[in-house]
Amino acid sequence: MSIELEKQEVSAATMVEDVANDQDLQLGESLIEKERASSVWASAKAHKVILAHSIAAFFAGGVFGYDSVINGASISMPAFMLYFGAMTPDHQLYVPSIWASLWTAMSYLLQAIGGFGIGFVSDRIGRKWSCVLACCVSIVGVGIQYAATSRGVLLGGKMVNGLAIGCILASATSWASEISPVRLRGPIQSAIVMSTVLMQAIGLVTIRVYVPNIHEHAFRIVFAVQWAWPAITLILFALMPESPSWLLMKGKDVAARKVLSRLYGSNNNIDARFALLRKQVEHERKEMLQNGAGGYLELFKSANLKRTFTVFWLFLGAGLNGASLLSQNIYFLIIAGLPAIHAFDVGIGGFGLAILTIVVSWFCMEKIGRRLIWLTGVIVNILVMAVIGALYYAHNHSSLWAIAILMNVLIAWQILTMTSTAWVICAEVSSYRLRIKTQAVGVISNAAVTWFFTFIVPYMYNTDAGNLGARTAFIFMGTSIMLLVGSWYLVPDLSGFTTAEVDWLYEQRIAPRNFQKFADGRAKEGAAAQIHDVK
Repeated sequence: MSIELEKQEVSAATMVEDVANDQDLQLGESLIEKERASSVWASAKAHKVILAHSIAAFFAGGVFGYDSVINGASISMPAFMLYFGAMTPDHQLYVPSIWASLWTAMSYLLQAIGGFGIGFVSDRIGRKWSCVLACCVSIVGVGIQYAATSRGVLLGGKMVNGLAIGCILASATSWASEISPVRLRGPIQSAIVMSTVLMQAIGLVTIRVYVPNIHEHAFRIVFAVQWAWPAITLILFALMPESPSWLLMKGKDVAARKVLSRLYGSNNNIDARFALLRKQVEHERKEMLQNGAGGYLELFKSANLKRTFTVFWLFLGAGLNGASLLSQNIYFLIIAGLPAIHAFDVGIGGFGLAILTIVVSWFCMEKIGRRLIWLTGVIVNILVMAVIGALYYAHNHSSLWAIAILMNVLIAWQILTMTSTAWVICAEVSSYRLRIKTQAVGVISNAAVTWFFTFIVPYMYNTDAGNLGARTAFIFMGTSIMLLVGSWYLVPDLSGFTTAEVDWLYEQRIAPRNFQKFADGRAKEGAAAQIHDVK
């Protein structure tokens, strides 16, 4: 009799717990709906703590930004060319095409390798400590560059640092995506891009200061400044909490709940937020049991294949749109005849414009939509590349200034419409279980594409190779047309969708260009049905 009574008490307690869990889950879903309906500004005010924590990811973007600009722009410094460059028969300094290509391209190749490798490490030790470890490697890579006395040693330093940066980018963007509320997910990823651009501007200003100085220490100081950024990022990530979804995937429920309390505040419906996140992760676990632990091969199976190819396509766009030509615009303009000081001044102005446009994108991206912004960006890119190519035939100083201004305005335009959008969609398109590996694919794609185009572009325009000059823009006009056609079928608008809803959209094999038609509640209902099926 007593045993039967105990069974009834346990059953009653379980029912009460289930009712409480269901109530928390319903409240969690209503919180998501409230967040979805709020403005970016209102969400930012409501989640100041999350924004403050995101500063760590912003500095991670800055590590990449400073490195990317000094890789391309430092070779334009007279002091650098005197030390590592060569001289033409008519006594003009230049950097041999093979080394100009290797210094930039091999850095990006190692970024791809780092982005791939960190997927395994991050799944084991977490996003936070993966980033800390990578920052330590970056500090070593910067040291090698600072001390380099030969072209080969300098290349080795750039490769070590490139490996670390690939790891930092993949870990930090995944971490930022996993702590972000729905409405701030896009702006936070976009802010990482803005931090990248801001650090590129700082790098360019640093180089600009030392352009008139022809002594060896001029370019070494530029390298030394780079030590600051991985060091700051290391300290910040050491103080940050781990991703709550990663903790739940590892079965660390108590730790995950503490992180949510820290991010949202202990009195901000933490039980409801925890219940919803746990239910979503349980759905991911169910898939894990059915499909395996979530290795790289799974990215290329079933509905995940289109998601993975979409990420690749977005970063292939960075090659097809001519970003590699624009990133070398200072050196390109100098060999075309524009004075070095003016080339740097115009470049700094271009980065300043880019920063302003990214801030604007935080508010318009949610209203206009990722897809429309991307497609508009590609169309304008086609037109401007055609104009830059045509200006080659003008043969006067005014046309050179026009090319300089157009190239830098186009840098800002690409960052606003394409670079920012690519990183936002990359963070949104993946499932929780495969997020770090999807982010790694993004980093690998970005690095591999940049490596390839950065390697071949100097051979197109350089005086000791193809000598196309501004006509190189015609090539990227053509590749941008290819980009537009593919983007029409692949690029989605994921504004306002939760991760579970994105899973449902791809599993139902709905065409990406039609996703927003399901923002009327059908995606929410479909995702909810899947989540509630989890036992």
